[in-house]
Amino acid sequence: MRWTSIPETHREFSIFPVGLSRNGSKGEYYVVKLTATTPSQLKVYVVDSKRGQRKFYCIEHPPWSESGWWPTQCLAVNFNKALHWLAHDEPIVAYNPKYRHACIIIHRSQEMHHASHGHGAVVSETLTVSMGHLRIIQLVCYPFPNDHHHLSIWTLVDYEQSLWKKEHDSVYFRDMVSGIPWIQDYMRQHNLETTKQMSFLMAVFMDKRAPPETRKRIIFPHPLLCHPNNPLLVYLYLPESIVSLDVATKKLQLITKDIKRGTCPKVGRYESGYDMVIPMTLHLEPSLLSDHERVLLPCHKRTHVVR
Repeated sequence: MRWTSIPETHREFSIFPVGLSRNGSKGEYYVVKLTATTPSQLKVYVVDSKRGQRKFYCIEHPPWSESGWWPTQCLAVNFNKALHWLAHDEPIVAYNPKYRHACIIIHRSQEMHHASHGHGAVVSETLTVSMGHLRIIQLVCYPFPNDHHHLSIWTLVDYEQSLWKKEHDSVYFRDMVSGIPWIQDYMRQHNLETTKQMSFLMAVFMDKRAPPETRKRIIFPHPLLCHPNNPLLVYLYLPESIVSLDVATKKLQLITKDIKRGTCPKVGRYESGYDMVIPMTLHLEPSLLSDHERVLLPCHKRTHVVR
């Protein structure tokens, strides 16, 4: 196991969404931060370890939103040599730092849009990779009745044509089972709780000329990711715990209790806080960290870490 520290970026950008990508096969890499979005522009700050350069780029693209957009998660998904962010109820935006002035927009199918779930539906979703495909996990909840809450998985089967398919029949919360009574009760009897509050970071990131964000957001539960080797094994973030859901059997299992007791995502950075460590295997030189355990301890100065 080898560790390295990622170069510091400008302090004012330390809170923004980040991605890490290889640059060749000799341990070089790119660090990419989204700095702002507009209806027709993607603005990024790129650190190139190979060239020792730090540059801003503004990428023009066909407009697809009326205002700037906010990604569903801080950490970009690295896939097909590009970094991918999923916009709330909008397309996937892909950026390969090797091609500095271009980006790819991957649109979702009509039935994946939040409005297709009916009046009052509130959707929480995340982008993940499993078995060589990009996938979107959607949690759909309703104010009433609560027995319509369900989870769906969408798979991007054709990257170039933006073709999606539903991976499995939707799993309803009311049908989920668990050997731990409180987990089963929480899901089966779930009462929707939402917030319209925009976090401070969203306010900083969004285009100041855009209308204020008023979309409702689910507080709990929140989808985290699919297992890399099994797209039907989904991980969910519940209050103070992480659980797995086997979509095929509808069985829930406790994975871990959350050590961050008392934290509330109502005013947090994102729907979950599991986005500050980048899960990649890279052999990076020269700044190896021997005492790597200390890197993950809380500290006043934020450091992004690569494993």
